[in-house]
Amino acid sequence: MRSPCGAAPLDWRGAGLFAGAGALGLGTQIHLLREYMVALGGDEAAVGFGLAAWLLGITLGAAVLRLLTRPSPETLAGITLGLLAVAGWPALLGARLGRSVLGVPAGELISLGPALLLALAVFLLPGALVGGSFVTLAAATARRGVGAKPAIGTLYVVESLGSLAAGLWVSLVSIPLGAPLAGFAWLSAGALALCLPATQSGLVRGRRAFPALLAAALVAALVPTTSQLEELTQQMRFESIVTGLPLLEWNETPYQAVAIGGGDVRVLYENSEYVATFPDPEENEALAHQLMVLAETPRRVLALGGIETGLLRFCLLHAPERIDLTILDRRAFEVVRRHLGPADGGALADPRVHVHFEDPRRFLARSRESYDLVLLLQPDPATLLLARTATLEFGRLVFAHLAPRGVYVTTFSAGANTQTGATGRLGASLYRTLDEVFPVLRAAPGTPGLFVAGRVPDAVTLDPERLAWRYRSRGIESEVFVPELLPVAYPPERVATLERALRSDAQTFEPSRDDRPLSFLHALTLRQRVADSAWATLLTWGEAHPVWIGLASLAPSLVFCLLVGRRRRSLGGAAAVHATLVTGTSGMAVGLMLFFSFQTRVGALYSELGMLAGTFMLGLAVGGVWAARGGSLIMAELASTASALAVGLTFSLLDRFAPSGAWLGVLHWLLLLLAGAGTGAVFPAAAATLLAAGGNTRSAASSIELADHAGAALGALFTPALFVPVLGLGRSTLLLTVLLGLGSLAVLLGRHARPAPGSSKRRVPKTVASRP
Repeated sequence: MRSPCGAAPLDWRGAGLFAGAGALGLGTQIHLLREYMVALGGDEAAVGFGLAAWLLGITLGAAVLRLLTRPSPETLAGITLGLLAVAGWPALLGARLGRSVLGVPAGELISLGPALLLALAVFLLPGALVGGSFVTLAAATARRGVGAKPAIGTLYVVESLGSLAAGLWVSLVSIPLGAPLAGFAWLSAGALALCLPATQSGLVRGRRAFPALLAAALVAALVPTTSQLEELTQQMRFESIVTGLPLLEWNETPYQAVAIGGGDVRVLYENSEYVATFPDPEENEALAHQLMVLAETPRRVLALGGIETGLLRFCLLHAPERIDLTILDRRAFEVVRRHLGPADGGALADPRVHVHFEDPRRFLARSRESYDLVLLLQPDPATLLLARTATLEFGRLVFAHLAPRGVYVTTFSAGANTQTGATGRLGASLYRTLDEVFPVLRAAPGTPGLFVAGRVPDAVTLDPERLAWRYRSRGIESEVFVPELLPVAYPPERVATLERALRSDAQTFEPSRDDRPLSFLHALTLRQRVADSAWATLLTWGEAHPVWIGLASLAPSLVFCLLVGRRRRSLGGAAAVHATLVTGTSGMAVGLMLFFSFQTRVGALYSELGMLAGTFMLGLAVGGVWAARGGSLIMAELASTASALAVGLTFSLLDRFAPSGAWLGVLHWLLLLLAGAGTGAVFPAAAATLLAAGGNTRSAASSIELADHAGAALGALFTPALFVPVLGLGRSTLLLTVLLGLGSLAVLLGRHARPAPGSSKRRVPKTVASRP
């Protein structure tokens, strides 16, 4: 294999070393992100916080290794790779047991401060080892005569391809197996197997290097040969979220971490969050009758999850012709089904019940059925996975499937007496979104409250007398429910008061959309207030001052452009570092926004995290190949700007036309590839600019690595914390496009600034490798 610039050839052992390093780095990162995401209750912000800490570690590792002159780069490369394989294990277990380590009480959410501390504890050291390995491998490659610029470019490209392979492994092998520790072990062993032959080629050598790699390979292969560690840590994690209950069964599905504990009464947790207690026949029967009487004639019912653990058998008492039950996570459903009692299990076997293992949005997009009653019983939309069913686009999908006199029923957090604070804003936001779609909208108080929507006023009612008549006309006999309870469930005076408050407050809100899920912002704020987190204050401030977010994002680059334009000497090197910084910030932010858009419009970020990250890494490799073959920095920065603009315009088009279908997934893969290519082109081009200015390989690699990952850390931190909740996807991406445009402007100004009198440009022969 030849290096991208046609310099000295890179043999198969060097290519294996680079690919193995990339696979080990990304494989470790993805496994840690999944565990960290579970610790934060399935919150997608975990991806951003984890990546921010990881990238901060890479920045620190690159900076430290830049300063070391001994031992040799070849020895340091072997040591850092070996330590990375070993360090992944305590980090993985730390993420899984983080709640216990931080002392978070069982049943409570992790607030922002502890969440960031956990991210640093889990991701910082592995990230530092990844950053250190990149710098030392680049220096070791240059010392073998590959050349300084080709060394960095080749390493960047082949390492990205190894990362792609790791992403495919995680998505196609580790996740389907459902044994995270075993999957991580095999990935580590395979990656290190690719690295070991390089010990005989001179790229990795020294008395300490080979033993470190060999020891890491043995640890990776031997630790999870038994399932005891997996069982022990799963039990410890369950004890950290609920005390006094034994863990009966767990499963790491493609979508979430599921755990069931208890004795005669089972308790279901998903991603460390409480979901249901079953069996609870009395409460389930009362709730089922209250819900079913909301439909005039519930012949055809669609339940978008949430009724399989007890409600279903009582819904069947209302004599429906068909109940369609959509379940996203088949493995989680099978876990729950094994713990259901005979009555609830028998209800699932009823011929009128049809279970569809499919994403709810995808099911609605392809189905042509119409329903008399559609039920969506879920928690507040405090994650993007939940928020995707609380947007204008989803409401329109539901509306298209309602029968002429059908009703749609969904839950929300209602205030005990009045709608105030974060609870009031969330309720008003949800009301505003539904009111945009449905001609008739009613609201009922309770824990939780209910929205009841439809087309025809006399079909959508909360009048207790009419609901009681419906119940009696169906001839249902119950020992726990009588129609006289309906005025308690739907008290007319409280219903009227609640609806007036919601209608008044909703006038100040825009509808929640896929591109800008405002209901997610308010639910997230409410969730963080419950956790007593400073993040709630930040979100509230951001909602009130979105313009300041944009100004704060652009101001440093504006100042830098002014400084470059006023200086009389060339600032090409500083402009290259600045371009790398803003590209790292924007590239990471745009990539995360595509992740979140995929979660909203396609679903299953938890299962596809490896494939999505791998696709972005493939784009980095494509861009890196182009740049390493002679692409200039200004062209690379303009390409990055154009790719971000394309993503932003696509978000705007998707928001305007709200398309559906499986092709949306393909579109996100292509956009990730494009965004990765635009981002990846800048790194080698910026490194070449620094080398042309007289820097050596280790200095150039560490400077660019530091700027790239420091910027990416900022993008990873602020994208889930502020950009997506406050600005939305389209506006945030266009803001980042402007930031990249400023990076391009600074490069142009740096190139064309007039040299100071008497200065001369240092010439560096292109064919001679700089000494590290």
